[in-house]
Amino acid sequence: MGLASTFGAVASSTITSTGATVITGDCGTCPGTSITGFGAGAGTCTGSIDSDTTASCNAEAACLTAYNNAEALVPTETLSTDLGGQTLGPGVYGFTTVDAVLSTTLTLNGTSNPNGQFVFQVSTTFQTTTATAQVVLIGGAQACNVYFIVGSSATIVGGSQMQGNILASASIAFQGGASSQGTACALNAAVTLIDNALTSQPSCST
Repeated sequence: MGLASTFGAVASSTITSTGATVITGDCGTCPGTSITGFGAGAGTCTGSIDSDTTASCNAEAACLTAYNNAEALVPTETLSTDLGGQTLGPGVYGFTTVDAVLSTTLTLNGTSNPNGQFVFQVSTTFQTTTATAQVVLIGGAQACNVYFIVGSSATIVGGSQMQGNILASASIAFQGGASSQGTACALNAAVTLIDNALTSQPSCST
């Protein structure tokens, strides 16, 4: 993720938070300048809040580079629409449909390789569909090595627990109480938050 790795959320247009969202890491927009819902009595961004600064524009550019690099990879396996109930090792995963969902638990097994990468190439939308949807990491898998590459928008419903970087061509919406470990990048639109916990993953163990 390069210069975006310290960011919990990066958006092209706006970052809007409602309630007591906590972003552990930096928050940034570029070229947009609106970051709202943080401060006294509202949400918290523990790092810097950068609206159309050099840091946030570098982060947005790093997100785009990561998106393009991951999208260009050749899938090693093709999956059905729902990731729920599956246990997967490192690889590049395409889908038989243009969208993808996560309904229950997706287990990612690093097979004792902390450098193993997991790339999910979703042509259009990605969404979690239940409050119990979650990504679980075992066998040395790390959130910093997980990438959800989304051709349009991503929606993470309330209560869902994500692990990995979410890079969406359009927008990302986190509904009430959803959490994520990694960087959320909205390349051409907004990141919308409601009482969420987002934690950046600036480095991987080797």
